[in-house]
Parts: sequence; structure tokens; C-alpha cells
Amino acid sequence: MDHYLLSLLKQTTAYMEEHLLDPLSLDEIAGQVNVSKFHLLRIWKGATATGLMEYVRRRRIAVSLGDLLHSRNTIEFISAKYSFGSERSYNRNFKEEYQTTPAKWRRNPSPVSILDRFNPGLLSYAGEGLVFFNSIRVLPSFAIAGHEFRIPVMENASTMEATQRGIHFFQHERTRIVNPQHKDVYIGFTSVPEPFDGSTVYQPSLLINAGSLVPPEMKIRHLRPHKYGVFTYIGLHRPEELSAAALQEIWRYIFEVWMPLAEIDIPETFSFEWVNYAKCSKSYCECDLYFPVSVLG
Repeated sequence: MDHYLLSLLKQTTAYMEEHLLDPLSLDEIAGQVNVSKFHLLRIWKGATATGLMEYVRRRRIAVSLGDLLHSRNTIEFISAKYSFGSERSYNRNFKEEYQTTPAKWRRNPSPVSILDRFNPGLLSYAGEGLVFFNSIRVLPSFAIAGHEFRIPVMENASTMEATQRGIHFFQHERTRIVNPQHKDVYIGFTSVPEPFDGSTVYQPSLLINAGSLVPPEMKIRHLRPHKYGVFTYIGLHRPEELSAAALQEIWRYIFEVWMPLAEIDIPETFSFEWVNYAKCSKSYCECDLYFPVSVLG
């Protein structure tokens, strides 16, 4: 039996792909997969980084390239075939996507990057949620502030001490930082000491800048610019309810599937969770996990 989230994403993808030529609406798609449109929008955006109707529009444009290459139908006919409503609308959307018009591309086809069909099969189970490789991302230097803790690795698997420390910080301590850069963005920073002694350093934190006021007992940590591999976890629960089973599967996926193939060139071992609580709710968790690939500059 499919994981609920995975099943929902498969059903949604299949329905949209089968009806690209039809005048689809958000209400219709949500009704077909039997969830509220707000719930579906949040899950789809978390898993694909595109809006639901944006996906439909961009997929229609991508598929229409075949018509431009292999049919003699007019631009007006093709725009109607793919439910763009008018030739003007098709031209505008095509130009936004490929920086040229359909007519110009038809006369002189050139390589373009398309939005291909979304493949939910690339997602991996992580407890009650899903995890997937999101992107390679470059972050400039930034600073965080929070309390620092030594967390025994073996004990943490059962006690979830790091998670409890993070929850306490976010609920009770973060308001003591005045003028943080983002009050709703939680950073859970983890570093591995050298030599490894069986514990990691965990720092529940907020992003800060020059205008932030930090209590003296909190640690301020500055991170240099890095290139990161970014993984996204989505689940139908509060962020603080991320289970030990899900975390275990996330680490397994990153360390056993991704890391052996990644070219990592850094002198230090660290990672961090990035949770924007503005995107989350009582029934939805979205968490990005950053693993450094290389130092920049």
C-alpha cells in the first residue's frame, strides 16, 4: 500500500497529465483527489517547488513544443488545443518560459530547458513523511544565535534530546533575541567535533544580523559562504512531532544514497535544519536540511 502523501502526489500528477488539454481548475483537481485545495497546494508546493496551476501551465507549454515541431497547425490552433484561451495568452506564457515567441522558436528551434513530468517515485519514505533531494544551493555568509548543547549520539536516538532542546528554544527562548532576521525561521545547527567523542554539538538558533540584540549567555556563530546540498522533508504533522523513525530514515537517505555520490570538499563536518514555521501548521511540516558541499571564497 502506498504511503498516503506519495499516493496523493501520484494521483494528482496522473490526473493533471491526463487532462492537460482540458480547462483544468484548482477546485477540480482537488476534488478529483479528495482533499481541500489549500491542503493540496501546500503539499504540492513543498514536494515540487512549483504552484499547482503553474505546473499545469508550464507542462502545457513544454508538451506544445512537439506540436510546433511536428504539426502544421497554426499558433492559434495550438493555443486553443492546450487551453490557453487565446493566442495572446499562449504567446505571453511561452515567452515567459523560453524568452522567445512560439513562432520564432518554430522557425528556428533551439535547445530549451523544460519542466518535465513530475516523478513522485523519486521521493523516499521517511517515517510518516517523505524526503527528497531538493537542489544544490549557495548561501552567502550568515550568523545564528542560540544556546549550544553537547548531545550524546546513541542516547539521542531514543531520548530525542536535540528535538526537545529545539522545541524549548523555539517556544520559550527565541523571543529573548531582539530584532532577529526572521523570527519564524528556526535553524537547528549540528557540528561533529574532531576527534569524534560520541557526541555532537547542537545549537537551536535564529538567524541574526547587525541590528539584532542577543542575550549574553547565547552563542553567536558565523558561517562562511558555502555550497550546500539541500534536502526537503514533508509530513502531515507539526514540525515538533518529527519522529525518531523519520529522522533515522532522513539520515540514512542522505548518508547512504547521496553522500557516496557527492563530491564533498570541506574541512569541517556540520549541517543544519531550516524550518520556516510560516509554511507549517498543526497538520503540515516542511523542513529543509542543508549539508555543505564546499566552501566558497
